[in-house]
Amino acid sequence: MNMETAIRTRLTETLGPIFFSDLKAHLVRDAVFVVASEVSLIECGVSVAMDDVDRVQALIERGHLRKPSRQERARWADTCDAAWAAIVVQPYVLVQLQRPIGDVS
Repeated sequence: MNMETAIRTRLTETLGPIFFSDLKAHLVRDAVFVVASEVSLIECGVSVAMDDVDRVQALIERGHLRKPSRQERARWADTCDAAWAAIVVQPYVLVQLQRPIGDVS
């Protein structure tokens, strides 16, 4: 198994839900990145883990990989009903909104 496949497998196995209470410490150390819903969280994580500068830069330029805004962070802190899928790509936590704030479905 090559390194990229091994990373993809590890990230897939560790992909899971995370709530704001779990994100707080990572937000404090400015280590959270938001991945747009139209992008595969796993593929984005593989690009970051493989240090694929061109791919990561393209994701950032398109707004598909970004830091959460201050407004988002404040909204997240005021609610407890949003849920994200998350993976850890040391030293970062990549999150993707799975259930928007206020969505009870």
